[in-house]
Amino acid sequence: MYEGEYSADMKNGYGEFFWISGNKYKGSYVDDQRNGYGEMFWIDGSIYKGFWVDGIQQGLGIMIFPDGFKKVGFFDKNIYKENIETIQQFDEFMI
Repeated sequence: MYEGEYSADMKNGYGEFFWISGNKYKGSYVDDQRNGYGEMFWIDGSIYKGFWVDGIQQGLGIMIFPDGFKKVGFFDKNIYKENIETIQQFDEFMI
């Protein structure tokens, strides 16, 4: 179920999507796809907060696991690739 902004009969702008499984997403949509900043919550307690491109975790983000372990860094096609170790790395991403 989707609650949020629509444009051109598609999810566009801020919205929240709730799956029947109990998973949920809160964040930005462009043309029916998760794009920009968003937060995904899985029923197992995992949380992703970060950037999306065409429905895929892409760019800067944080993955928080049910046991509290966190991975902060860069994601590429839903895969955690690189840890952020310096402010310069963060700044390079944001420019």
